[in-house]
Amino acid sequence: MSFGIYDAQSQSASAQVFSLAEAQAYAIKNNEQLKQATLDIQISEAKVKETTAIGLPQVNGEAGMNYYLDIPTQVAQANTFDPTAPADILVPLQFGLPYSATAGISASQLLFDGSYFVGLKASKAYLNYSQLSKESAEIQVKNQIAQTYFAVLSLDKTLESLKANKLTVDQSTAETKALYEVGFAEKQDADQVRLAQANLQYQIDMIERQRASVMDALKFQIGVGSDQEITLSETFEDLLGTVEEATVLDQTFSIQNHIDYRIVNQGIELSELSLSAERTKNYPQLAAFFNHSQNGFSQDFSDLFSNTFYPTTIAGLQLKVPIFASGMRYYKTKQAKFELEKTQSQKRQVEQNLTMQAKTAQGDYASALQNMTVAKENLELAESIKKSTNAKYQQGVVSSLDYAQSESQYLQTLSIYINTAQNLFNAKLALDKALGNN
Repeated sequence: MSFGIYDAQSQSASAQVFSLAEAQAYAIKNNEQLKQATLDIQISEAKVKETTAIGLPQVNGEAGMNYYLDIPTQVAQANTFDPTAPADILVPLQFGLPYSATAGISASQLLFDGSYFVGLKASKAYLNYSQLSKESAEIQVKNQIAQTYFAVLSLDKTLESLKANKLTVDQSTAETKALYEVGFAEKQDADQVRLAQANLQYQIDMIERQRASVMDALKFQIGVGSDQEITLSETFEDLLGTVEEATVLDQTFSIQNHIDYRIVNQGIELSELSLSAERTKNYPQLAAFFNHSQNGFSQDFSDLFSNTFYPTTIAGLQLKVPIFASGMRYYKTKQAKFELEKTQSQKRQVEQNLTMQAKTAQGDYASALQNMTVAKENLELAESIKKSTNAKYQQGVVSSLDYAQSESQYLQTLSIYINTAQNLFNAKLALDKALGNN
């Protein structure tokens, strides 16, 4: 259902139709902020696999070729080879050939490294953190969409009322003008009614411009192009009815289910793992390795690959034991301890804030419900006064000033009613978020 000039005939044939739930569901896949959150999860998943691969066998191949422009020279005493030579005579010796080539393969396997196992846990914990962050972003985006969606419907409701009111004012303006032209009404009466008509048209134009701006904001939040037309399938009354639920005030607050509490708990786990990672840097690291290579030598390049290649094979274990780092590891561990204490303090702060927010949100919602009841009664009263005054004006019982005042009073009351409804809607969103109902 649409309001006023925003009927089905005024919409493009290709316009997408959204209920609030459909708009929120569409945003989950198309909102740019949520796309980025999804990419963060995919990055975290890849990081888990990368960290897992560190503990799996690593195999590398190598190949190389050398040409010695000058073959390395060693110097030895001449009497080493000729006992009759003087002891102070040195003989230069060159070992090797100008051309050499080598090809080999190496493999390694991590057998024990405490920081590896902690890092694997940390990468999985960060994946959980990314998933919680996306959940939090979805809640935020859904709330933003709900607020903007209802803001558009509120403007539609205002336009509907203003346009219906203007039909009556237009009729009164035409009748008063006709009476003035034949001398049965004063110029002041005609001017007063025309002023009320002009004020109404000004407000209609202003609301229409405002609606276009708010609709663009809604398209952006949903993830729809600004040049694409969309239609809202729900009405002001539909959504207003969903938030007038006094029973929610009796709901017990459970902090364990709140997204912010789960995020801070995940943050503590990450801080604990960071501390464990620093501590495990003091542990030994053990790895196994295997290397095999083939080496060839030649006097000429043309014979390099036709000559015999000689194998070299080695296998073994490598143990690294941290001994002394001038206090570096100690102070890194100390920093990690402070970070953990800071995160624990943040958790206590979050607990206090969430409890306070839940109480405040319940109070705000209760006040908004009461204000809505009063606003409804006042709007009904203002509308009744307007209709009565209009009828009396048609009969010539009241002046044009009384007529204009009743119109102005109605418009002010309508504006208060719409604003009160928006406050109630937003208060319900805030209460659901504070209670962790999203």
